[in-house]
Order: sequence, then C-alpha cells, then structure tokens
Amino acid sequence: MFRSAARFFGTKSTALDAAPVKIQPYLAAKQFVPEDASKSKVRALRRRENRMKRQIIRDVNNLKKHSLKREEFKVDPVLGAENNKFISRMYQELEDPANLAYGYNREEFEKLLYGAQKAALDSSIGGEVITEQITKTEEKKKRALLTILNMKNSNAADKRKLATEMARKEFARFEGDTGSPEVQAAIMTVKIHFGFEHVKKAPKDKAHIQSVRELVQQRQSILKYLKRDDPEKYYYTIAKLGLTDDVVTREFQHGQTIFPGLPGVGRQAVGQVVGEAKEERTALC
Repeated sequence: MFRSAARFFGTKSTALDAAPVKIQPYLAAKQFVPEDASKSKVRALRRRENRMKRQIIRDVNNLKKHSLKREEFKVDPVLGAENNKFISRMYQELEDPANLAYGYNREEFEKLLYGAQKAALDSSIGGEVITEQITKTEEKKKRALLTILNMKNSNAADKRKLATEMARKEFARFEGDTGSPEVQAAIMTVKIHFGFEHVKKAPKDKAHIQSVRELVQQRQSILKYLKRDDPEKYYYTIAKLGLTDDVVTREFQHGQTIFPGLPGVGRQAVGQVVGEAKEERTALC
C-alpha cells in the first residue's frame, strides 16, 4: 500500500506529468512578512508583492506573444491556400471566351448580331450571291467584335469587375445580395489577388501596396465579425476562400520587417518576385 502511494506521489508520477504547468503570479511574488515587522515594513512588502505580480504577468504575456510570432501560418495570410478551387475557377472564367469585356453579355451580343444580319438580308434585293456576300461580311464583323471584346485583350479593371461579379453571385445569400459579410470578404479576396498581381509587376508602387495591406486588414475585420455573428457560415466562407482560422484571428506583421507593405510574405519571396520582374525586362530589351 505504502509503495503504491509513494509511487503515485513520486517525481516520476504519470499523473503529475500529465498535469498542466501553470504560473501563479501570487505564489511567485509572495513576500513573507516577519512577525515582528512594523506597519510600514508590511506596507512596503505588500507594495513590492503587487509590483512583482504585475511584472510576472507582463513577462508571461510577452513570452506568449513571442511564441505566437514564431509559429508559422497554415496558409499564406494574404493569398490563402495554393490551388484554391474558388480562385482557380475565377481565373478560368476570365479565360473563357464566352465572357465578354466591358460588361457585355454574350447572349445579348449574339441576338444583336443576328438582328443586324437579318436586317441586312431583308434590305438586299440581290440573289444568292449577294446573300452569301452579306453573310461573309457579317461573319467578319462578328469575329472582329469578338476579338475586341475578348477578355484577354481587356485591361485589369474589366477583369477585376468580372471576377468581382462572379464572387458576389457565388457567395450571395439571396438575389442581389451585396452587403453580407461573406460577399464582402469574397470581393476583398478578389481585389487582393488582383492587387498582388500588380505589385509583382510593379514592386515599387507604394500606393498599391498600401491598398492591398488595407484590404487584408478589412477582410480580417469582416471575417471576425462573421465568426461572432454566424460561426457556421464563417467556417464555410474561409474554407471556400482558402483561408484558415489562425489567419483571421491572429495578428501578423504589417510593417517593413516582413515585406514593405504586404503582410505575411517573406523577404525571400519578394526578392524572387523582383528578380523575376528584372529578368523579364532584360529579356524584352
């Protein structure tokens, strides 16, 4: 009986090893007051005890902050996970020839060209030769217009507009929804990706870097609100956007120490991006 008790209370006890170690500031800062101490001595010891408590709590909190900073994020806090299905689908939509630039709808475009061709044929008084010439002419016009309206030939603003509309429709709770937190987070994610692409091409564009930084902060704030308001919708949204909970809840560096303007991207990655941009310019020259 005594052996088992000794084994249980020994230093190698599994129960003691499993118990979590907690730092108790009031025990570490405890000041033992002598029995013959004067009132002023007691007050001085109590003040010293309170001061040591505050110092211990402050040191423990700083230690926790430093340990959190050393932990790496599960995904990139700016761009999210690689090969995210939503982002991949967004870029595929931009490459789809069925989508036209400048806000034109492909179905309305086809109707308009069909009406123009039919009007030209109705107004002609020639035979089959004239009809064939009109058909060929209208076909050339159609190809020329499709080339002009192709998304590959449009600017970044039109591509961003189409991607934003796609994100709004995919995350909307109801038809025409533009204000729900998940829709706003999705739109910010699209803008962040387009902004980062611009920064890779122009790494010295400080205004654009600042804009991307603010978008990341705004997305983090809106997702924190969504987590408080609707946790189920929150986890669904971050999973679809390629983000994780630690990216939203943890604070990360936004200053010059990681990347001048873009949080979460290391200096090595930035140097690689700048080097690739210089190589491309040299090759073009």
